[in-house]
Amino acid sequence: MTNLTIVGAQWGDEGKGKIVDYFSNKFDVVLRFQGGHNAGHTIVINDTKFILSILPSGVIRNKLCIIGSGTVIDPIHLFKEIDYLKRKKIIVSNQNLKIADNASLLLPFHSLIDKIRENILSKEKIGTTRRGIGPCYEDKIARRGIKICDLENINFLKKRLKNLIDFHNIFLKNFSKTPISFNETFQFLKSVKKKLLSYSIDLSDFVNSNQFLNKKLLFEGAQGLMLDVDYGTFPYVTSNNTLPATASSSIGLNPKRLGNILGVVKAYTTRVGEGPFPTEIKSNLGLNLAKNGNEFGTVTGRQRRCGWFDSVQCKKAVNIAGIESLVLTKIDVLDSFKKINICYQYKLKNKLFNSMPNSISILNKIKPQYLSIKGWQCKTSGITNIKKLPKQAKKFIKIIEKLVGVPIILVSNGPDRKNIIKLKRF
Repeated sequence: MTNLTIVGAQWGDEGKGKIVDYFSNKFDVVLRFQGGHNAGHTIVINDTKFILSILPSGVIRNKLCIIGSGTVIDPIHLFKEIDYLKRKKIIVSNQNLKIADNASLLLPFHSLIDKIRENILSKEKIGTTRRGIGPCYEDKIARRGIKICDLENINFLKKRLKNLIDFHNIFLKNFSKTPISFNETFQFLKSVKKKLLSYSIDLSDFVNSNQFLNKKLLFEGAQGLMLDVDYGTFPYVTSNNTLPATASSSIGLNPKRLGNILGVVKAYTTRVGEGPFPTEIKSNLGLNLAKNGNEFGTVTGRQRRCGWFDSVQCKKAVNIAGIESLVLTKIDVLDSFKKINICYQYKLKNKLFNSMPNSISILNKIKPQYLSIKGWQCKTSGITNIKKLPKQAKKFIKIIEKLVGVPIILVSNGPDRKNIIKLKRF
């Protein structure tokens, strides 16, 4: 098997963690290339649940795991997650975890700034996880942020940190908030320095070494493609690029080594936070869908907005990411529905849209056009053979394949690792 890149092809929460875990057994290394601890990846093995936010999902199978420079690292959360896995008998050390030394550090005040901004925006808020991801990425892009490698030189770190804190204290002063303490932040960084540096490496040097040439690589995206800062539903997006192409720059690796691109989608659509959502179901049917699918954010605990499968949106994700095949998750959540809708087109007044527009003002007004099929109204969880899948469920899958234009190779029909139906050879 060639290298593989796995991304979510909706607004996140597609079940990427389970699918990365499923495939990681076939690879030597799992590489996380973007995002921070705003991700929420859940893996269930024999009724034991593992919840990850920053660590690559391959850690559960004790694979070599790498976190790239395109991520933002909260040391507090990172160490908590490592300790959490230790209690579950999963050992994470500097032998099986490597972090790019040029990854950006998310500091305690970043989450504070995130919360203040969301409160100020009120009705115009983005709906962030309030974990400081956006402010940290802003500092990176503005070239004032702190990188892991900056911890190696105390005098240099002091200078960088002072400039960073002085900048943010101007913002806090305007809103009569307590200023950030330089001494407290500096002491915090000194306290995590040794442990953090023990995981850090010059990543581009490491992955381009001779010893790495024959490794089979699995690249793991964190947030869905529709949350990409350039191609998602801007401004209701995350603060970085979620496309597979990001993996190359984040890891410092030739893009030719990204391998096949696999997209993960739910059998319906969800999103957390604000922003346009063409197929959202605002009736009790949507609430039932959320209940059946246990649609509550792994990170935030917020109930996810739910809607029908949107092939127009999915096709856009396929195009911008170069997705060659799909995994369809949570088909079992639709088991009880008498009728199932699939969006095939958008309409605004007399204009039809076969592709998803970038304009938020249009997306907020368009009306989804649906194909309706009878539901299968029988249990699909526990099925492992495609031949035993209900006829209407097979029809549902074929319609999606035709509308989106790429094959579905796997279907997930339950949370556990073993709840997988193979449809096609990959």
